[in-house]
Amino acid sequence: MVFSRRVRLPARFSFPIFLFLNMASPSDSTQVIPVINNKGGVGKTTTAINLAAGLSRAGARVLLVDLDSQGSASLALGVPRSKQHPSSADVLFGEAPTEAAIRQLDGPGFDLMPGSIELADTDVRLAQVQRRERRLSAVLRPLRDEYDVMLMDCPPSTSLLAVNAVIAADAFLIPLLPSYLGLEGIVSLGEVISKARDSLGYVAPVLGILLTLVDYDKEGTEQIIAQVRDHYGDKVFDTEIGPDVNLEDAPGYEQTIFEFDETSRGARQYARLTEEVIERLRERERRKNESSSSTAGDVAQSAERDTNGTAPRPNGAPDAPDVAAAAGPSASR
Repeated sequence: MVFSRRVRLPARFSFPIFLFLNMASPSDSTQVIPVINNKGGVGKTTTAINLAAGLSRAGARVLLVDLDSQGSASLALGVPRSKQHPSSADVLFGEAPTEAAIRQLDGPGFDLMPGSIELADTDVRLAQVQRRERRLSAVLRPLRDEYDVMLMDCPPSTSLLAVNAVIAADAFLIPLLPSYLGLEGIVSLGEVISKARDSLGYVAPVLGILLTLVDYDKEGTEQIIAQVRDHYGDKVFDTEIGPDVNLEDAPGYEQTIFEFDETSRGARQYARLTEEVIERLRERERRKNESSSSTAGDVAQSAERDTNGTAPRPNGAPDAPDVAAAAGPSASR
């Protein structure tokens, strides 16, 4: 049942970061970011919806792709099951063109590719498809000129669909419930990452780990969070998402938290998360540009050496890469 919408002014909160991303071309700058964890109930859908809204309000062109067969993100954004087709499943199975499945959402300010129950059949439907692990990458590729960010609300499973999401990713965001079972969700996510690495040869980096449903009144929460921050370091966002009834109520009004109550605790938290995500994406782009400049310099030096017959004076060898850090955190201390 959908409740009567609250009447609210279309005010926008402002970010200290005014522009979204200063990048050369849309196809180079587009970031595909799955919101993923193999455990259910950790706030994936809530995070995907409200981060999409936050990024949109910051000026980004955003597409939210609902990859969950329950279609929770779609329902929360006002797309009932009877109107979820064409869906992401239809696109994945080649039954509809990608553009046909996209809905423009005026209220939230971003676009949605809805999910549907047919996504539950992904493993069977794609079993005989060539390069099935990269099917999602292929269908999203034409959209890279249209969006700055494509977020995915992923299913809580180690299915072929989850592997597709990891392979399609430029980086991924992991919501984490600060509990024993929440930590187990990250462990099982390692299985999906291993499958993706076997298929692709590499996997995208973690954009960040987001602590969700944080309740410091619960025994052990503070200790678990301290251990997570100690273990994963700066991979963990500074922002934590605590309990807020507004985050629970907003989907009933088919609204994001910013439409529902932008003065709420949940809205403030997701505004801060949006700022952090933008900063991290900017930092990734800065490093990418530095790497490109370095490569261009190496090519120029090589050309100069070939022309003059002498090698350029070296600037010193770089430090050996930290293999352990590249592979991820070690076992818990």
